[in-house]
Amino acid sequence: MKTIICISLIIFAGFSLAFAEDKYKLDDIVIRPVNYSFESVSSSQIRKENVNSPIEILDRVAGADLRNRGPFGIQSDLSLNGSTYEQVGILIDGINVNDPQTGHHNLDIPLTQYDLEKIEIDKTGVGSLYGNGSFAGSANFIVKKPLKKALNVDTLFGEHALFGQSFSLSLPQESFSTRVSFDHKIAKAARPNTDFEYKTASFYINKEFGQTDMDALFGYQKKDFGADSFYSNLFPEEEEHTKTVFTKLSHTSNLSLGKLKNSLFFRKHRDKFILRRNNPTSVNYHTTYLSGIDSEFEVPAPLADFVFGVNLGEDQINSTNLGKHSRFHQAGSLGVVPKLGDSLTADFRFRTDHYQQWGNEETYSAGLGYDLVKDKLKANWSFGHSFRIPTFTQLYYSDAANKGNPQLRLESSDNFRLGIDYRQSILDFGLDGFLRKGSNLIDWTRTSTTDPWQATNLGRVDFWGVEFKSKLNANLKFKYAVLDKIYFSYNYMLADKNTGGFLSKYALDILKHRYLLEIFSGFLGLEANFQMSYNKRYYGETYFVGNLYLGKKIRCRDYIFEPFVKVDNFNNAKYTEISGVLQPGRWIQSGLKFEW
Repeated sequence: MKTIICISLIIFAGFSLAFAEDKYKLDDIVIRPVNYSFESVSSSQIRKENVNSPIEILDRVAGADLRNRGPFGIQSDLSLNGSTYEQVGILIDGINVNDPQTGHHNLDIPLTQYDLEKIEIDKTGVGSLYGNGSFAGSANFIVKKPLKKALNVDTLFGEHALFGQSFSLSLPQESFSTRVSFDHKIAKAARPNTDFEYKTASFYINKEFGQTDMDALFGYQKKDFGADSFYSNLFPEEEEHTKTVFTKLSHTSNLSLGKLKNSLFFRKHRDKFILRRNNPTSVNYHTTYLSGIDSEFEVPAPLADFVFGVNLGEDQINSTNLGKHSRFHQAGSLGVVPKLGDSLTADFRFRTDHYQQWGNEETYSAGLGYDLVKDKLKANWSFGHSFRIPTFTQLYYSDAANKGNPQLRLESSDNFRLGIDYRQSILDFGLDGFLRKGSNLIDWTRTSTTDPWQATNLGRVDFWGVEFKSKLNANLKFKYAVLDKIYFSYNYMLADKNTGGFLSKYALDILKHRYLLEIFSGFLGLEANFQMSYNKRYYGETYFVGNLYLGKKIRCRDYIFEPFVKVDNFNNAKYTEISGVLQPGRWIQSGLKFEW
């Protein structure tokens, strides 16, 4: 607590001094951590990937394992380098929106693909940046500021009575800009009890006042879906309805000492869960609330750049099964980015969080990078210590198939990464090795398939692996065809546990091997994209899945029309990503995109 108070005083003292010298003007300041496991997916890449939901783009990232229960992003769990879905921090503009009820709702992101500037994926523990939940990495959804007038309208049709429409309108002015977006999709069951409908709407406003920038975001999402065997094979006919509201107000100012950013946020998530769809006598209602303030002050100096942070927040739940609970938390952080020359980069961060039930928890990280060949070949090393507190479901949930445990301890990890990256105009590649040493890992376990799942601290489990990724900017043109880009990645992971004699629901069911290949090409004026993956799980299935997109861009003055055909799972693979939850087979879709 003393650390938090001291950092708070430094920030507000800097704020006061900055305004005392308001005649002095700095250029726009950008200080970001040196991050060697970092990968960014831009808005143009998201559109080029032709995914049905922005969540699906995460499955195209090396080292990521997007484990779907339902299609079109209805419900998905994100794993990074063998983590569980609970151990990945999900953020919107750097604000942690992990659901305190359960990580199954973390990816209920009320944003459309038109709202995103990029998605930043970090594949190592970043607790020193984001605190609780970023145990093994994070996915940060960065909201786009409208820079030009634009109108996008998409329609979608397909098998299983699939119907969808979406639009986005951006209206920027000289010092004021706004955007409104909407997305809706509905389909009957591709297999029994998997019908779905969802709606996503967002509204964004940005206003500039000289050296001050203010923005407001409101997002809403509603999902209704059949949840066949989502949470237990003992009750296959499940049904779920969720509503998500997220709003934030942010203020960024370039001051005489540095850049100050404050964000006030609120998230409400309502979950109606029916255990037996055809006999709805067992219905649970869960409503969670996240609220808080994030403040960050970036200060450049001759020898190093400094980042000071303060975070205050509260998690609440009101549930028919879990009861009423709340936990207040506060944190203070310090980051130092030394200026060591053109060839050597470094980053050091420290953060302390305080939770009522678990007390103080410190996280820290360090990173070093060295240019072996300037602007081409770089070696890097990083280390970080992170933690995660249990969700309310892991602590208090109880039904015939799952039992929580209020005695759970928080879990922690030490993350090591060593890698090398090569970049040039035609070919990029990277090779990384990682080790994550986990303590008191939390998972749902049981001794036989007829027993209920029990939330348990597993003890110590180590995860290690290697990752290779490459991108070839071919840009080869033939008479009737073009080969634009080729992406290839391979991941290998293993888990070494010191306990046994039980079945693990999530923590140990990792991808042992994964090959991912994407080809962006064209022929006869058509855009052709192929995405293929081979997956072998440590305790599960081996399967190959391929997706295909064909589209034709028709330009008329300032308008672009693009009729298209998509085939998801074109090889009609029969597979599960979550044990017992069968994925849809071949799914043919078509539609029209309009852009102005």
